[in-house]
Amino acid sequence: MRFGIHVPKQRNLTATAEYARDVGCGAFQIFSGNPVGWRIGRLDVLDRDGFVETVRGADMRPALVHAPYLINLATGDRRLRRLSMRALTDAMTRAADLRAGPVVVHAGNHKGAGPRRAIERAVRMIARVLKQSPPAATLAVEGGAGKGTEIGVTFEELASIVSPFPARRVGVLLDTAHLWALGWDLRKADAVAALLEALDRGPGLGRLVGLHVNDSKAELGSRRDKHALWTEGRMGRRALRNLVRSPELEDMPLVFEIPGKTREFDRGRLASMRRMGKRIRGG
Repeated sequence: MRFGIHVPKQRNLTATAEYARDVGCGAFQIFSGNPVGWRIGRLDVLDRDGFVETVRGADMRPALVHAPYLINLATGDRRLRRLSMRALTDAMTRAADLRAGPVVVHAGNHKGAGPRRAIERAVRMIARVLKQSPPAATLAVEGGAGKGTEIGVTFEELASIVSPFPARRVGVLLDTAHLWALGWDLRKADAVAALLEALDRGPGLGRLVGLHVNDSKAELGSRRDKHALWTEGRMGRRALRNLVRSPELEDMPLVFEIPGKTREFDRGRLASMRRMGKRIRGG
């Protein structure tokens, strides 16, 4: 099991990878560019090479690349569809250039069109993006918290979105705060076991590429997406321990998304997770 963080933006990509290495990441996540913008900017060749070499030298894997939040795979609006497709293709290209990925993307919202029609739109957009992206680029659809008209919420919906594509190209990523919002009480070991069984019946455990590990300030089952630092939310370390001791997740990257308060804070929380892993797994 590899623990990591969403690395706060540094002066360039090489420095960002060095931050991840220096705080002890076994895996990590970055944004493809501005998370609330459509353009990602040019990639400096020397910066690219520095990033790739740092990640390879520290054996940090995977380096997840989060696509912009503005993307809506399910949109029926022509302009938003065009912008979303270009932004996701750009993110896939950036990830391939950085020898990184998968690219993490939210499925989006149906805006009243209904889940079935929205899922059909999402599948069509993913198919077009894959054709326009480098063959090495991979995608992970992140499960939602169920707010509003969001799709990709249930495991059945996630399966419908990703199953038309090879598992080596398109997988799923889960967020613990989103699972909590949907009613999965991860503080209970039997709930975690039931969750993993449901996942396997849906898109399949083989499609799971990692987890965002966020605590939540929201009520269990509230369908509210309220990320929090662990021990500052409602789940606490008991939920973390249940995830770490699950055999099905033994090789999974667990990435904390809430930015660290300081470099020392990030180093400490990752060291704490490694100690927990050793205590639970005895290695």
